[in-house]
Amino acid sequence: MKNVIITGASRGIGLATAKKFLTEGWQVIGTYNQTKIPLENSNLKTIKFDQGSPNSIRQTIEQIKTEYSQIDVLVNNAAILIDVEDETVTLRKIRQTFEVDLFGLIDFTERLLPLFKKGSHIINIDSGYGSFSSPIDNKTSTSYRMAKAALNMYTRTLAFRLKKQGILVSSLDPGWVQTDMGNVVASETEKPDRIPDQPANEIFNLAVNPIESGQFWREGKIREW
Repeated sequence: MKNVIITGASRGIGLATAKKFLTEGWQVIGTYNQTKIPLENSNLKTIKFDQGSPNSIRQTIEQIKTEYSQIDVLVNNAAILIDVEDETVTLRKIRQTFEVDLFGLIDFTERLLPLFKKGSHIINIDSGYGSFSSPIDNKTSTSYRMAKAALNMYTRTLAFRLKKQGILVSSLDPGWVQTDMGNVVASETEKPDRIPDQPANEIFNLAVNPIESGQFWREGKIREW
């Protein structure tokens, strides 16, 4: 049985992705912060995890390494969006966002590297907000956009570092999804056009099919950075 770690698996895209991998017969290690994962399955291991806390990261890694000798797929899904209504830059929010969405993610991933083998796949859930090719359509979410743009560069550099080991690294843009985070930026006239099951299926397909490492994906196709 193959093992997948999915961070932020208690709701939205993370929860839908956990359900998909469980349905396909995988062992799922799902992390949550405040809300427990609302699933019961003998192949599901849940871990309380705060990606913004170095102590939580260390403790979670120690637990995973004690119980698992190999991780086949890591889905870095956990993230925060705290400046969705801010049209000005707040340095405190930039620091807080980067601590969770970038620094914590990198710390967690780097500590897991010894468990990845040839053919393993690291999938970073990114966003169109992190793309330089996408137009800026409003004045908000500066810290989130910056963190996601930096995450894309981490994907590219990590893919290069792990190329000889045969470990794949990808970024995935899930689109505008009907989640708590996606709905917060909705308006009366514009609303999310995707449900969580859609990116969950795309994540699974990316994980199990041979692909070119170090790319940015959207709906099963490579998209521009």
